[in-house]
Amino acid sequence: MSGDLADAAARLLGGRTSRRGLLVRVAVAGSAIAVAPLRYLLRPGTAMAVITCSQCGGGARCCDGWTDFCCVINNGINACPSYTYIAGWWKCTNYTGTNICHSEGVRYYIDCNRKPGMHCPHGCSCANGSCSNRSTCCNVFKYGQCNTQVPQTTEVVCRVIKCANPCTLFPDICSCTTFVDNNTCGHDVPCLKTDQQPASPYTGLRGGGGGGYG
Repeated sequence: MSGDLADAAARLLGGRTSRRGLLVRVAVAGSAIAVAPLRYLLRPGTAMAVITCSQCGGGARCCDGWTDFCCVINNGINACPSYTYIAGWWKCTNYTGTNICHSEGVRYYIDCNRKPGMHCPHGCSCANGSCSNRSTCCNVFKYGQCNTQVPQTTEVVCRVIKCANPCTLFPDICSCTTFVDNNTCGHDVPCLKTDQQPASPYTGLRGGGGGGYG
């Protein structure tokens, strides 16, 4: 699939298909599917294919296929770690919890992917080595609405929560192509109590073509 066709498909399908829908994955993360097609077809993520969970048990949160929140691995800070960049985002339209964005009822999930050339401190693993945490640096995936000058698809290290659309918060970095996944509305951790967090390292390195690594 050509780059232009992939972009057109992503725009067409973004508002109609769930985050884990096959067509969205083909449109936005074609390179990742080319590497591991069966993992993306059969699972919500790739963590289970990498982590055996022999010591955690099949029902452990670490093995549910989703990536943990950044505040879990980033000293409680709801921001991308320094070795990551913003690769894309999606929207939860019906948040009913009591943490960040409870008054809005809407959440925006930002994927912080590993910067090419950098490495994850603990590789693909359960966050902080705990079976009760979701995985980190396991799912090779990106939506691709942000930092489009980065061609590689790397692992999602962690997720940041914002209550406003990333394309308005970071207009030089992210586009407004929208993906919705309400299956993630129930994802929460204790460190997501407030959005009053230290400034996020979204704009550090700058690449050609506008926008930099987040």
